[in-house]
Order: sequence, then structure tokens, then C-alpha cells
Amino acid sequence: MTTMKRRNRMKQFPEGIEVIDDITKKDGVETLEGKIGPLIFGKGCQSHFIALRAGMYCDEHPHATESIIFTVKGEWVLYSQGKRFHMKPGSLFWFGPNIPTGYEVPFHEDAFILVFKGERNYASKSDMIQYLKGLREKLIQKNKEGVPFSFRELPEGHPAIAFAEKLRKAQ
Repeated sequence: MTTMKRRNRMKQFPEGIEVIDDITKKDGVETLEGKIGPLIFGKGCQSHFIALRAGMYCDEHPHATESIIFTVKGEWVLYSQGKRFHMKPGSLFWFGPNIPTGYEVPFHEDAFILVFKGERNYASKSDMIQYLKGLREKLIQKNKEGVPFSFRELPEGHPAIAFAEKLRKAQ
């Protein structure tokens, strides 16, 4: 659909409604935690996506705000507080404020998740993009300091590798 057709289509909706035809085709910022981009920002809520790259590993870390996360496509592993959960298309989970979560993709295909925030973390989409560009640089620096962001960088016998092998055997 052309930009003009999209704009014309949007005009048929009343004020206060925003539509995205295909969230998997939105622009974002490529980081070591995946490609991340803003989607819809409401008055008191927001959504964004993360394209989790095949082979990616992101150790658990807390976020100040709660999230509801839906797996749109692909498979990945949610890690939190010593537990791992195999997430598949259609999987949905919630985490509360300051609960650490990690994301692992021990598969040959990318995964795509949709993140809903019950409050606005950024004043605008452009503010989020600026934050993500800074995050990209911070993560690159952490990686240079030895923090792993891929399965290739994990030591032999790492629990994420063991869980991935268990998943492969079960399939």
C-alpha cells in the first residue's frame, strides 16, 4: 500500500485512532538486543516491537515499568530468576516493575515480539529512537567489555545452551 493510500485510509478514522497495517515492517534501531522500534503511543500507554535475532542472547535485566509481551512469530526463550520458558507464536506473558527478564533465541530463525506498556516511557516516538541509538552504543561497549549478546559468546556448559539442547531434542 502506498503512503498516499495509507494516509487516505487513516482519514476515514475519527480522531484518537491509529492503525498500523503490518507491525513487522516498521523501522527501528538495530541493537545487540535485536531491532527495536516504536509502534503506537497512546495518551497514557505505548507499544513497541523487538525483532529478536537468531542466535541472540540477552541476559536478564530489570525494567522500571511493567510490560505485557506477545510473541507474533518465531520461537524464543524467556529467562527470569533461574527459570526458562519456551515461547512460541501466540505466547503471552506479563512482568511487573523491576522484575528481571532475559531473552534468548537458540533457533535458526528470528522471533518477533510485541511489547505493551501501561504507561508512557517516552514523550514521543523520536525520543524513543534517540534513546535506542544511545542504547545501541552502550550495548556495543558492554559487549567489548565481555558481556555476551549471542550464543557464540557463551561459555561451554552455560545453562542457556543446555536448555537450547533440551528443546532441540524434544522437537
